[in-house]
Amino acid sequence: MILGVHAWVARGLDAVLGEAREHGLGVLQTLPYRRHHPPTEDEQAAFRRERAALGLKTLLIHSRYAPALASSHRTLRARSQAHLTNELRLAAGLGGDAYVVHAGPYSPGSDAETGLKLFADAVLRGAGESGFPGAILIENVPGGGRRLGGTLEDLARLLDALPARVTAGACLDTAHAWAAGYELSTAEGALRFASRAHRLLGDRVRAFHLNDSLAQVHSHRESHWHLGKGRLGLEGLRVLLEREEYADLPAILETPKEPGADAENLKVARGLSTLSR
Repeated sequence: MILGVHAWVARGLDAVLGEAREHGLGVLQTLPYRRHHPPTEDEQAAFRRERAALGLKTLLIHSRYAPALASSHRTLRARSQAHLTNELRLAAGLGGDAYVVHAGPYSPGSDAETGLKLFADAVLRGAGESGFPGAILIENVPGGGRRLGGTLEDLARLLDALPARVTAGACLDTAHAWAAGYELSTAEGALRFASRAHRLLGDRVRAFHLNDSLAQVHSHRESHWHLGKGRLGLEGLRVLLEREEYADLPAILETPKEPGADAENLKVARGLSTLSR
């Protein structure tokens, strides 16, 4: 896998690319804008030029909030649709290669099939209205309750619901998979996970989020942590990093942004496999 980090946009777009430069990264993930400060067209153009000069191979833009795209509530759904379309426009303006989003929960009194259809309709509309040319990646979530995308089967159904004209794929988060009940702390468990992902998703797996977790397996709790210092550990991560079919995929570390932590987590990840870089 090609390793990268989630860069803080709060310090500005220049600082985002500065993180890639500091750590010698070929891939990067960030949010589309600082809180209440979306970039102007001039700022977006400047960012694209600097990114090109830096030679950054892949830029992922992650949804700033988790929109309720599967909701049946008319007002909430309209706000979520506007949020998605706006962020996809910004992702296009920043030159993003892919946009990562959670499917969100379906409404109380509704059901998963209805939520799935509403989500697919929202993504189709957002992709069309925004003109975003990159891939829309659906990220797995810790699961539980009405949240869609907690299982690999869920991700497959969400992707199958989208028409072929929408470029889409999956982003697999290890901490979320662990919290959803996938036993990734052992080599055997990680091999089962990878084999199931290959069977259900095939080459639609387009990116990874590599994280350890402080949460218990199957807890449905999100608690990202530093690699090798949580309950998930390194054995399963090593198996995923050594999979040849994932060798050219971006793998973003979303571990806590403490002083020196990104450098240390990248060092750990690079040391797990000769295929990670």
